[in-house]
Amino acid sequence: MTHMIDVAEIVAENLDFSSTKSLKTVVYSALKKTILNGEIPAGTRINELFLCNKVSISRTPLRSALHRLHDENLLEYVPGSGMIVKGITSKDAYEIFTIRKSLDRLATITAMHEMNDHDFEEFEQIVSLMQKQGENSEKLASIFTEFNEFIYSKSQLFRLRDTRENIQNYLSYFRELSVHSNDRRANAIEDHVKLYYYMKTKNEKQVELLLDEHLENALDGILSEMDRKVLQAI
Repeated sequence: MTHMIDVAEIVAENLDFSSTKSLKTVVYSALKKTILNGEIPAGTRINELFLCNKVSISRTPLRSALHRLHDENLLEYVPGSGMIVKGITSKDAYEIFTIRKSLDRLATITAMHEMNDHDFEEFEQIVSLMQKQGENSEKLASIFTEFNEFIYSKSQLFRLRDTRENIQNYLSYFRELSVHSNDRRANAIEDHVKLYYYMKTKNEKQVELLLDEHLENALDGILSEMDRKVLQAI
């Protein structure tokens, strides 16, 4: 079990007090990022008083953050113990990818028909940069994010973007897991290149088939990586 001082120190590293957001939002974001990154192991108890004293915050914003994370099923309340970290399970991964599949399909098909030649030239630059960074997992994860955000921005479905934002932290966590595998990284780059080509040629059927296959393969790889991390923790 991770000691509470370690938990507090890790959370403190993710606290951004320079943000213009409210303190309760800053605390919530830091805790959520820490949990999603797997920096707080599942089963760890959140000691409110200790954490507040360690990072110099009051219990009000912390409790607000804990309640939000409980509502999002990242924490569970255990009588006599308080809030316990649940973390992300394989069930969570299946649920997130089911949602993502529907959102990505709609955004990609819509963007494909909305984009002009200049947009595709800009899109091609992202793809080219992706291919050049094939061995750099850290930069590649960022470029994958840029690739997806470009599609969502060009779809001009702003409410769809807002909907996706609700699961963005999960997607970031899963993307980080995915790029650690050399084989998965190479296949993901190839899939993104193909997606660019199918979008440019307005091949809607191939776009849908590729998206489904890409996300199913990504999910399989992520589940394997999650299992590996569990075994390492034993």
